[in-house]
Amino acid sequence: MVQEKKFDYTVIQDGEKWHAEITRRVSARKTSVSKRKKGFESQEAAEQWSKEQLELFLQNLQERNKRKAEKRVVRNEVEAKAIEKEEEYKSKRLAARLAAEEEREEDE
Repeated sequence: MVQEKKFDYTVIQDGEKWHAEITRRVSARKTSVSKRKKGFESQEAAEQWSKEQLELFLQNLQERNKRKAEKRVVRNEVEAKAIEKEEEYKSKRLAARLAAEEEREEDE
C-alpha cells in the first residue's frame, strides 16, 4: 500500500499560463484544494510559489494545532476540577442527609 502525503502541491498548465495549487488529501480517492494561484508565466515560477506556500501552510497548521492542544489541556483541567467539585458536593450532601436521618431516628 502506497502512503501519500496529506498536503502536497500540483502545477497545471492552461494554455500559455501555469496554475499552482496546494492540495489536501481528504480520503484515498478525494483531494481538496486548500490554496490556489493562477497566471504564472513559467512552470518554475509556479513550482517555486507552491513550495514556499506549502511550507508556510504547514507551518501555520502546526502552530494552530499547538494552540488548540494548549486550549484542550486547559479545558480538560477545568472540566476535571468541575467534576471533582461536583463529587465533593454530592458526598457532602449525602453525609448531611445521613446525619439528618440519624438525628430523626434518635429523636424517635
